[in-house]
Amino acid sequence: MSILVAGASGFIGRNFLELTPRDIEIIGIYNSSKDIQDFIKNKDLKNVKLYKCDLTKEEETRELFEKIGKKFDYCLYLASNVNVPLSKENPKRDAELTIFTFLNLMQSLENINGLVYLSTAGVYDGNKGVVTTETRINPKVPYCISKAIAEQYVKFFHSTGKINAYAILRFGGAFGLYSEKKFMTKLVRDISMENKNEIEVYGDGTNIINVMYVKDTIKALLAALSSKKSNLTTNLGQENMTIKETVERAAKALNKKVRIKYTPRLEKQKYIDFKIKVDFNETFNFDPDYSFEEGVKEFASLLKNESKK
Repeated sequence: MSILVAGASGFIGRNFLELTPRDIEIIGIYNSSKDIQDFIKNKDLKNVKLYKCDLTKEEETRELFEKIGKKFDYCLYLASNVNVPLSKENPKRDAELTIFTFLNLMQSLENINGLVYLSTAGVYDGNKGVVTTETRINPKVPYCISKAIAEQYVKFFHSTGKINAYAILRFGGAFGLYSEKKFMTKLVRDISMENKNEIEVYGDGTNIINVMYVKDTIKALLAALSSKKSNLTTNLGQENMTIKETVERAAKALNKKVRIKYTPRLEKQKYIDFKIKVDFNETFNFDPDYSFEEGVKEFASLLKNESKK
């Protein structure tokens, strides 16, 4: 099996490169990372070939695939804007990073046998209560709007024959190594390494979070890529928790006691009031290896090991 990975240098991308079995050939596309080549070398990932390309630029994208080929067995698509405040400040740039990158890639290719598109549960933006893939979506935040539009383009390219089979994964989120700016990284580091007894959260702590340990995320992506089930949209995630519950459970898993300091919400961020009904596990006969607490414990241990290097 060979896999084209668009967005190979990001958080999920790096974990995918590192954790995927070495007998799988990976062709990774990245843009602005200055250390991804060193990452590949240090991890001794001989099965990975990297190509630098700004997918927002149509001609540069076309030239790359004229050089490396236009047909691929499988594609894992991770390239998109990950900055919610940016999407509100500059919706055009958000669309370039999420929608036009995908269009430029697809228009530069002849055929992909199987595509896994990592979307976001954020497409349910504005809903409350439990949401399923049958729930009507009408997102208001540009970050969520662009993902919803990109999902439709996946279906369009399937209808034209460029994508033989696809799986759209509406993902709650992940935590683990190589995610320095994420809430969970700061939370686990503050509790396990900084020994903080007060954790600050924006808002009243009732907004919902759904995150799974990144090793389970990679296992899930590989399951979707290798499955014969196709042409579907599914919700991927683990447990729905409030931010308050997340902090309390993480602290308990690390045998620490903390208090929570609530501060005003940041308007530039998005806050979730819905709970996703995860159907990925049943759809793909998937069993996660880690509970939330087990993931937190291992992540804390890995962060400590990384700090010693």
